[in-house]
Amino acid sequence: MGRVLTPAGAPLGTCFQLAPSVIATAWHVAREAVSLGDGGPLRLDALAEGADNPVRTAEIVREDRARDLAVLRAESAFAGSVRLLRPAASVNRAEPLVIVGHAELREAAGAPRPRSLEALGTWQGIVTRTDDVLLGRITAPDVLRGMSGAPVRRRRDDAVVGVVSGRYNSTDGWLEHSVWVARTEDLRALCAGLADLDGGGPWAEFAAAAGAVAAAEAADAALRRGGPGASDGAPEAAVAPPLTPSPGADPPGPEAAEASGTRGGPAADDGEGGLLGWLRDLF
Repeated sequence: MGRVLTPAGAPLGTCFQLAPSVIATAWHVAREAVSLGDGGPLRLDALAEGADNPVRTAEIVREDRARDLAVLRAESAFAGSVRLLRPAASVNRAEPLVIVGHAELREAAGAPRPRSLEALGTWQGIVTRTDDVLLGRITAPDVLRGMSGAPVRRRRDDAVVGVVSGRYNSTDGWLEHSVWVARTEDLRALCAGLADLDGGGPWAEFAAAAGAVAAAEAADAALRRGGPGASDGAPEAAVAPPLTPSPGADPPGPEAAEASGTRGGPAADDGEGGLLGWLRDLF
C-alpha cells in the first residue's frame, strides 16, 4: 500500500498495488495531486515507513470520474500487491470489514502524527445514484480524511471488495458514519489490458464469483416476480386423459395402459373408474 503525495511531499490520500507498478486509488485524490502540481507526474511513497521508502513517480493511465476510480502506472513497484479481490456484490450485509490508510489527525503542536490508521466497519449494501452509478455503502465511524483510495477488505479472507471514495458527512444524524465505496466490479473493468484479470493473481476466480452472484440474484428475482408457489418457468408435464372406451369396444388391455403412462389402467382399479364402471356405462 502507498500514499499519494503533493509535489511538496505532503500525503493527500491512499493507494494500493493491484499488480507490479499498477496502482489503484480514488480519482479525486489523483486529480487533487495533479492540480497542485505543475503538470508533472504524480508522486507516491509506501504507507509503511521503513529505511528503504523512496518516492516514486506515477502517471494516470485510466480513470472513471463518475465512480471516483483511477489507475496509475508507477515507475517502480511497491514491495507487495493485494492478495485477493472479490465482487462487491458477493459481500454479505453487515459483514465485518477493515480499512487501512493514511489518516489526517489534528495533533498538538510538536506531537508525532500517525502515518496510518486502521478502521473497522460493516457492509450495508449497494446504493444506486440518479445517474445509474452503483456504489457500496459501509458504516465505519473511524474513517478519516486521507483514507480515500484505500482498499476495503473483508476481515474473514482479506479480499478487497471496494475502494474508499468518501465519507457522507451527515448534519442531521441520518446515515451517520456512512462511507461510499467504489466497487471492485468497476475497478476490474478499468484494469482491462493493464493487469491479468483471468490468471492466478488477485483476480483469480473473480469472474466465477461474479457469475455465481448474478445467477443467485436472477433466481431470487424470478421467485419474487412469480410469488409464492411460482414455478421456475419449466413447462408443466402433460397429463394423459383417462382411457374411456366407446360403447361396444373391448376394455383396454395392459398394452394401452403402457402407452398412456398409467400402468395398471382401468382393470387395476375396482372403483367407479375401473372395469366395473366401464361395464356399468356400457349397459
